[in-house]
Amino acid sequence: MKTRYLALGLILAGTAPVVAQQAGPGYQIALDLQHVQNDRVRVVVNTPPVKEEQVTYVMPSVVPGSYSKKDYGRFVTSFKAYDKKGKSLKVKYNGPNLFVIDKAQNLARLEYLVDDTWDAKQDDSFIFQPGGTNIDVGRNFTINHYGFYGYLEGYKMQPYQVSVQKPAELYGASALDVRRESATKDVFTANSYVTLADGPILYSKPDTASFSTGGARIGVAVMSEGGVVKATQVSEMLRPMAEALTKFFGKMPVPRYQFLMYFPSLNSPLVSMSGGYGAMEHSYSSLYFLPEFPDQDRMRSLVLEVASHEFLHMLAPLNIHSREIGEFDFRNPQMSQHLWLYEGVTEYVSQLVQVRGGLISPDEFRSRMKAKIDNSQQYKDVSFTEMSRRILEAPYKDMYQNVYDKGALIGLLLDIRIRELSQGRQTLRDVLLALREKYGPDRSFEDNQLIPEIVALTNPQLQAFFDQYVIGGKPLPLAEYFGKIGWTYAPVAQTKVKAFGNIGFAYDQEKNQFRAVKTKAEENAFGLQEGDVIVAINGQAVTMQNAEKLLRPLVEPQNTEPVRVKFRHENTPEQERTATPREFDVEVKNLVEAAPAPTPAQQALRDGLLKG
Repeated sequence: MKTRYLALGLILAGTAPVVAQQAGPGYQIALDLQHVQNDRVRVVVNTPPVKEEQVTYVMPSVVPGSYSKKDYGRFVTSFKAYDKKGKSLKVKYNGPNLFVIDKAQNLARLEYLVDDTWDAKQDDSFIFQPGGTNIDVGRNFTINHYGFYGYLEGYKMQPYQVSVQKPAELYGASALDVRRESATKDVFTANSYVTLADGPILYSKPDTASFSTGGARIGVAVMSEGGVVKATQVSEMLRPMAEALTKFFGKMPVPRYQFLMYFPSLNSPLVSMSGGYGAMEHSYSSLYFLPEFPDQDRMRSLVLEVASHEFLHMLAPLNIHSREIGEFDFRNPQMSQHLWLYEGVTEYVSQLVQVRGGLISPDEFRSRMKAKIDNSQQYKDVSFTEMSRRILEAPYKDMYQNVYDKGALIGLLLDIRIRELSQGRQTLRDVLLALREKYGPDRSFEDNQLIPEIVALTNPQLQAFFDQYVIGGKPLPLAEYFGKIGWTYAPVAQTKVKAFGNIGFAYDQEKNQFRAVKTKAEENAFGLQEGDVIVAINGQAVTMQNAEKLLRPLVEPQNTEPVRVKFRHENTPEQERTATPREFDVEVKNLVEAAPAPTPAQQALRDGLLKG
């Protein structure tokens, strides 16, 4: 697929006419997925009555859950406005997202073409796939609604009805209310643009599965380019995590939830040049763009890591959010100051749920917190509330990734402090559930009142924590707080590790081979040189399906058993060498270890945190 732009007024020859039928108040939208030409979808919008002489049709600049400019209006071409008699109305453009319509009191219908974002040039303005749109005729339509249609300024909260003409062989999975009127027509409804934008649709050949837990029905829809990943597999991966969430909260915070998962092949042209993958949360669903790993263990680990975070957005911001999110301004968004909560605490709780549910070990939980310390140190210490408010601006926009690292550490330390101040009688979970009970999906809190409210729910001494480490930009007191749960922390320390030396591996996609990288013969126990092809481990041929299982122990050995590596250097014959891990004295940054003999108070606080 290639991106081409059509001049205004150009009519697509051979395209069947599509007209949205006005059937009540609000917006009646027709989306034609059957007659796609030049990689564009035709959109027809019958509009609600307008009182003003002039009105602006708004395509979003920024959307909830995203903290960067998107400007979806740049993907709209051939924009036309008509009155009830089919006469054209004058349209002016005010930037990439605003279409200003004169004589708006006569406005009845809009028509335009939409390009998808996944095929756009991957420059600084490229939209991360889970927040974008895909038009792949006969295979997939990924519909984030804000990429296809907007709203008339002042009429955002009117109801929406979207009628989709679609190929009979494709199924549209979504958390939105839907009537499947025929094999080729679906009708989706929402009570406002905010609700509509919150419910993406994934059209693909049917591959779905579902299960129930905690009073919620969980659906899974999969689009796998190479057919490697199946919905039943993903469902089996997700069920233990969903059950762990049920155990953590007592019941699911929502009655239903839909996972929408797109798996590109490893050599797909859709894959970002940076190799980025991930997901975007919505209130009752989440949309994923994840690699089609054939190795099931690697796939399970990735799915759980990403899905546990997105799933937890059911709590915040769905049930706990400020007015800036509850009344989101798609045109000129005002950012909330609480990314530490929406993303940071969500990321922390996603890790806590996994260790509480037995999906990861306490050692793995500690290791992940250590990794977050490592990652956070590439950023300056700044006020997290100030960074959140100004996340669309430089230099803060380049710090966004830190919400998942330092933000999660803020969540961990906050939980420890709440437990300590209450002698274990209150936790961060209790605070979140109390806020959910008070607010819920339809009520917003005032942005400047959240921290005082949390302090009022817990202990006045908690204000100092917020003042110093959330509102203020002081470095987090890691050693002090980790000591409370019997962990020792050192910014730099000497330790012993068992390893085969300095060695890594990379996949040569063109030759379908795994090679040794970032090493020299004298730096590893096998004498591997940079670029050597790894043929087999302990007599088992290395393939894409088993690479993670076979190669991971060479990077992170779990025991001292000898390992046989068969490899080939350039064009020389294959050779095989056996080695055992050796003990090395190394200097490490941010050492985090469990104290061998914690005090009873430390052990109690740690057990309460990690075991519940």
